[in-house]
Amino acid sequence: MSRTSSILLLLLGMLILSVKVGALTSDGEQPLHIQADAAVMDDAKGSSVYRGNVSIEQGTLQIKADEVEIITSDSEVIQIIASTDANSKNLAYFEQLPDDSTDLVYADARKITYLVQEERLHLSGNATLRQAKDVLTGELVYYDITQGIMSLKSGGQQGRIDVIINPKAK
Repeated sequence: MSRTSSILLLLLGMLILSVKVGALTSDGEQPLHIQADAAVMDDAKGSSVYRGNVSIEQGTLQIKADEVEIITSDSEVIQIIASTDANSKNLAYFEQLPDDSTDLVYADARKITYLVQEERLHLSGNATLRQAKDVLTGELVYYDITQGIMSLKSGGQQGRIDVIINPKAK
């Protein structure tokens, strides 16, 4: 199979996989519950950093990481950046139920940036995105949750992306 055919099949597969989803609307109406070993909050900068076994819950949203930075503007959460320590064997973790789905979206990576208002996920470092039985893996994964558009990049010359798309159940 030629490289062009492979690329076209990958794009077709991504179109089949992409469904319009958005974060569960009611999640934003729930309180944000954060647990960590320590925190530094700077109201003037609109930033708070939580360290040590961080766990965040808000409705169906769950985030776990070694460190999480939450950036706010006008008392609204704009960005959540979850990351793992350089020597950690664990990955940062994200999970959320989209509005029009019964299948949770799961993500793991060394660094997960959740652009809350734009409903986008940026995963970097050993990144994996899963929903139902579909799995996307690469060094970088960009996911527009609302549009259902995903972009994957490998980790260099030898690195490859890996996409597993399962047929829809009838």
